[in-house]
Amino acid sequence: MIMKRVILPIILAMLALAVSAQLPQFNSDDYDGWIYNNPNVTLSPSFIASGRVTFYVNSEGMALTLTSPLFNCQGIDNINADVLWYTKYFKDNKFVLDKASLTLVIEDGDGYPLDSVTCVPTTPGVSTHQLSMSLPVPPGMTTARLRFVSWTGDVVSNGAIKNAAFTSSGTAPVTTPGDVNGNGYVDIADVTILIDYLLDSSGDILENEADVDQDSTVSINDVTTLIDILLGS
Repeated sequence: MIMKRVILPIILAMLALAVSAQLPQFNSDDYDGWIYNNPNVTLSPSFIASGRVTFYVNSEGMALTLTSPLFNCQGIDNINADVLWYTKYFKDNKFVLDKASLTLVIEDGDGYPLDSVTCVPTTPGVSTHQLSMSLPVPPGMTTARLRFVSWTGDVVSNGAIKNAAFTSSGTAPVTTPGDVNGNGYVDIADVTILIDYLLDSSGDILENEADVDQDSTVSINDVTTLIDILLGS
């Protein structure tokens, strides 16, 4: 009870933040939590829509990548991606269609790559391509990230993602309400992570588990409910 009296006034001072719980999607309207490692481009609706989220290995040998937020993959057998891939320089004489390939990687929560699939555009002479990709989810995996990269692209032979729509197949994910960090149990660390996320959207959370009260949003009410669970009330 003492712990609750100390924590609750701090929590109630925070602004509530609602977040939909879903498999990560990427487009000009839905890109929260995604990380693009190009220091010259900040993810924004205009940059995404205009084809600025490009993928290639630059002159310094750094591969440009786009990484999804952490998500719950329990019960998922396969993840499917339909990607709108834009090749801006397709009319350039130096452009090579085969080089403008796109690889989708599935990683564990620590960023370790576990599997990947590569798709190469097949229609020359056009600027937009619809790429369909599918990745199996390793058995027993509970949390994952998705990362896009092009290992063969260069400054001319490259492509940009304008949107990526993800679907999954398999059984319904098994969730543990309150296990925000996905470590298999609920403790005070989950409260801390959830508070940090609500204050400034920092850190990774599993949105299904963070929706402790199961009202389809992640908000201040979930912190209160989580504390009540830990205090046994």
